[in-house]
Amino acid sequence: MATSIHHPKSPIAPEQLDAYLSKGWRPAGQGIYTAEFLRADDEQIYGCIQLRLPLTGFSFKKRHRKLLNRNGKRFRHTVDRATTPDAELEALNQRYLALHPEKTRETLDHHVIGEHRIKALDTRIIRIYDGDKLIAFSYFDLGRKTAYSKAGIYDPDYAAHSLGIYTMVLEIQWLQNNGVLFYHPGYVAPRYPIFNYKMQFGQMEFFQLSTGSWLPYDDQHPEDPYDLIEAALTQVQSALAGNGLTGRLVEYPSYTACYHYQTSEMEMLDAALILYLAPTVYKTELIVTYTIADGIYRIVEIRDSGLRDMNVKPFSNNGRARFMLPAMVDEVLASSPSATEIAGLVRNFS
Repeated sequence: MATSIHHPKSPIAPEQLDAYLSKGWRPAGQGIYTAEFLRADDEQIYGCIQLRLPLTGFSFKKRHRKLLNRNGKRFRHTVDRATTPDAELEALNQRYLALHPEKTRETLDHHVIGEHRIKALDTRIIRIYDGDKLIAFSYFDLGRKTAYSKAGIYDPDYAAHSLGIYTMVLEIQWLQNNGVLFYHPGYVAPRYPIFNYKMQFGQMEFFQLSTGSWLPYDDQHPEDPYDLIEAALTQVQSALAGNGLTGRLVEYPSYTACYHYQTSEMEMLDAALILYLAPTVYKTELIVTYTIADGIYRIVEIRDSGLRDMNVKPFSNNGRARFMLPAMVDEVLASSPSATEIAGLVRNFS
């Protein structure tokens, strides 16, 4: 599955979080999920790449040491287990939300309690004070040898003090002092540079989807998952054309329904980019999908799920058409690692 979310029913062991993070999963609230794509606030779809920073032998860059020294002299900070957010935290969050509505939530309960009101993760909080005034805070989830940074909020009046970066530096410092080996700052999206600030701390590693391995980012730049799947499906499209058949490459923004509606009774379509085989040509509504992790193409019969996605735009910003209705999987009719073979199998349904 390219998109999946687990909601633990009880607290998980630190080693379990380590295992999830090592396989490219990441926390969301008190759940843990995996996804190769991001559907951003602008309703565009971007491929995302998971990062981690090895802390063994790590040392801060000069500018981060200066930031630690400068802000450490002026401000004080605390590190504690996160509890139900108090009025002080919520008030600061609202100030930040007014300026950055795309970077935080209306309530902070999501980070500490989660949507199912179960505290499954060991969530810690760093608070930064100017005297007695709270001016910034961040949340991170702690495993045994790994940790995941999931939120950083600061008072807009203190923006000149780089408090967003400062909370991350404080997290890294605390983790290194406590024997944690890997710091996970989330993901970057090659087509969406808003997350590039995460790359500044040192030699990052990225999770390679095709091998399940962590590799040095600077030595082997990862390919955008969007590009990988586009290239794979284009091969099938070309092979179909050679057989006198047609297919149209379209985006499917409603892949995000997998977070909420993936049940034993309803398997939602999990593919942000698909090759659509028009029902005017084929006997049923078919698509071809490709998954990076196993390198497999699939011919999938889909049908209307009965759900509706109110935010879908008919075209992406670069003009690519989109499949507009949330769909569910009726049946996987065929699969193959070969684009040529899968195109040949499509003929059976034309």
